[in-house]
Amino acid sequence: MLGFVQNFFGSSSSPIGIDFGTDSLRMAQVEPVNGEYHLAAAATLDVPTHVRNDPAARVGFFAQGVRDLFSQAKFRGRRAMLSLPASFMHIQHVRLPRMDEDATKKALPWELRGKLPIDPSQALLRHIVAGEVFQDQDPKQEVIVMAARRDLVDQLLAAAAKAKLDIAGMNTEPKAIIDCFSHVYRRKLDVESTTCYLDMGCNASRAIIARGQQIYFARVIPIGGEHFSRAVANNLKIPLEDAKVLRAKLAAETTADMPGPEREPAAPSAVETEEEPQIGQGLAILGAALAAAKKEEKASTAIVPAAPAPLDQRQLVDLACREPIGKLVEELTFCRRYYESAFPSKPVERVIFLGGEARHKSICQNIARELGIAAIIGDPLARTPRDDDGGPESGINRRLPQPVWAVAIGLSMGPLQVEVKK
Repeated sequence: MLGFVQNFFGSSSSPIGIDFGTDSLRMAQVEPVNGEYHLAAAATLDVPTHVRNDPAARVGFFAQGVRDLFSQAKFRGRRAMLSLPASFMHIQHVRLPRMDEDATKKALPWELRGKLPIDPSQALLRHIVAGEVFQDQDPKQEVIVMAARRDLVDQLLAAAAKAKLDIAGMNTEPKAIIDCFSHVYRRKLDVESTTCYLDMGCNASRAIIARGQQIYFARVIPIGGEHFSRAVANNLKIPLEDAKVLRAKLAAETTADMPGPEREPAAPSAVETEEEPQIGQGLAILGAALAAAKKEEKASTAIVPAAPAPLDQRQLVDLACREPIGKLVEELTFCRRYYESAFPSKPVERVIFLGGEARHKSICQNIARELGIAAIIGDPLARTPRDDDGGPESGINRRLPQPVWAVAIGLSMGPLQVEVKK
């Protein structure tokens, strides 16, 4: 069985990061040039709807999809870093007595019995020691365990071999995201800020709390774009596919007016005024949300209220999404409380939105407003040259943030950062 990370050295080209999500397959390759990264090639392919929830069909699609993307884009070599798909992965926090690395590995299968939806003895386990915590006044290690069924991982690796990939290693999405943004945000203020990365995908969202490159918390939240689309379909009495098309149309109209990312990202946790955070690239989510809330409050205190205007499509969609947004905020609040109870000296200071749902401005605004934390839409390409778009087959528009590419770029970038440190 292949480990999560193997030897990266001895190759003239950087690895290709392959992010196999529920609704898309993305491949990206970055190259270091004079201490900075350039996007050398990128390509993406949608996963057909009938394949998304069929593990066997997904593996078959992966092999053929990778071959198709190689024929479309100018990737160098066949060396690749795979992401363990989020649909395969289960995350569990456990607390163990202080012990060395080998003892921790031996203890985890026993500790995880009954806590995972899969048999730990039949799973591939990887863990991160988040830090020391106190439980009943006793010192413990907070350990984040990422587990996947061994047979599913074997099938994915077999499909990669069929696609003639030279597998350099396998990584998890949380680690790939941190590898990506530790390069994007590397000022002292950024390194010392505690960030919640919220990766909102098709079927679920991933919350990762980190400080610099140290991950302190990770959790899968079973709320994603599919839940928002179903809420819209139910409330507007339209078919699910029509709801998806409508949401995508409204997202495109919103992002078309968004400013492009700045070349040198500012610290997203810094505050320009009491109302609006300094955002660098992307969108002042919290500031805009608070401004809208104050405007609504002033309007509601008018002596003679104006007659209510009929709601447009965007307002109807926003209203329909309130329930799943509320559930997501509840889960995030729980995550934040759990983390801050374990590490009270490092409270969460900002949220960075990632994934396909980060394209929906109103969702991000509402989440940021409810959490009361400064927030931005993450752009993994913020430090790359403006003309780096991975080629026309990538579909990347450099005028806009690209939150959906964080995992693929982080997968390609991670081994390069290891080589630099060596």
